[in-house]
Amino acid sequence: MESLESLFKQYPPALIPIYLTGEPNQPIQLYQGSLKITQEETVYEGNGTVSFEWLPSPDVKFLFSTSNNESLLQLELGKGNLNLSEIKTSAEVWISSILPIYFEHQGGDISGKLNKPVILRSGDNLSHILFHLTNFHEFLGMAISTLRGMRRGRLILKAESWYISIDELENIGDIMKSLQSKGGYAITHVGKLERSDKKPFTTEDPDKVLEALHWFLSFSRGFRTCPILLVGYDNTGEKIWENCTSVYTTSPWRSVHSWFADSQDSCSLSKLFPGFFNRWRSTTWNEPIRFAIHWYLESIAQAGAVQGSIVLMQAAFEILAWTLLVEEKAIISQEEFKKLPAAEQLRRLLSQCGVPLKVPDSLTDLLKASKEKELNWVDGAQALTEIRNAIVHPNPKKRQKYLNRPFPEQIDAYKLGLWYLELILLNLFEYKGDYFNRIANKEFYQENIEAVPWV
Repeated sequence: MESLESLFKQYPPALIPIYLTGEPNQPIQLYQGSLKITQEETVYEGNGTVSFEWLPSPDVKFLFSTSNNESLLQLELGKGNLNLSEIKTSAEVWISSILPIYFEHQGGDISGKLNKPVILRSGDNLSHILFHLTNFHEFLGMAISTLRGMRRGRLILKAESWYISIDELENIGDIMKSLQSKGGYAITHVGKLERSDKKPFTTEDPDKVLEALHWFLSFSRGFRTCPILLVGYDNTGEKIWENCTSVYTTSPWRSVHSWFADSQDSCSLSKLFPGFFNRWRSTTWNEPIRFAIHWYLESIAQAGAVQGSIVLMQAAFEILAWTLLVEEKAIISQEEFKKLPAAEQLRRLLSQCGVPLKVPDSLTDLLKASKEKELNWVDGAQALTEIRNAIVHPNPKKRQKYLNRPFPEQIDAYKLGLWYLELILLNLFEYKGDYFNRIANKEFYQENIEAVPWV
């Protein structure tokens, strides 16, 4: 009979993160040792640290100590250059604090943050890159072997010549509990990016797929998350490159729903990514997708409260409708599209994407309102756009028609808009799997995961 150990060896080993957060918001030290800070023609030498800090928002910061108090007095707040002497690299920084010490010993501290991405080590001919993710969902993935045994913790994404593996950390359950109680940031997953053909690549080659990964994972999580703390290796396993900063935003923990649910099967993400990436690399669709996902995330966050979110979603509907109906399919001319009421634009977009038009029965307050003689909304597109118009346009009659309505109706309209936007994007990405139906309102959480309407 096979031992458990031999059974576990059948599965690929779990990825090992380079950096960990023992507790949410715990700083990560990236460098400690000799530093030089230069401003104009003056050079200040000393010791210090460079750390990745989470609060108030993720940033790479430095703390520099020097024994030369006199030269400190010549330093000014503002731009400077920081040289990390022991690894022979430098970065542009912003000096935000200078604290001379006038007693016991000469010297003082200089602190600030890095202005631009810093490469702690440089090198090409990369075999693979390890990266880290914060605040992402738990999921049911492919089997991997860990120190504790086997677990279903791996997500696989494939796009063109790239192969991406993303593993949950083994203690992700404890991490999630800490995030729920403390908020902020914690590393939850570690990923690996490599070429499918195993050929070496340069540090610039994966930029586009890493950017796409940021938008894809953010759309799936419901707030912004992105690959951070990148570490590159050559084919011998030696670390030859490290980029400790990111040009993309990472959001603090929030308990929100997106189309991809907590503990959902990771095959949903694997199925979606190729269609997403095809749209992403399209010159026609790249910008509209960026805008639509941005407004989707801001709407989930209720930027401007419920009313503001309804307005933002309408902006997403309009750009997606224009791109699909006018630019891609040429179903309607530019002039005809501009003459269509907003409700008709949305109605045609929903129809093309296989999304039901009627107000869902689960949105009881909005459904009841739609049947009132004064309103007589024929479908969800009309209900949503008329509510939006009443918020935006200064006509007192329209404003009062909306503002005097019960708040639960506004909440239903907000949910309907998010549901529409999720389904439109999933359809555009040619997705045919399961999703979390935010308006199903079924008793048990997992019962709300169902097939998309066009399957």
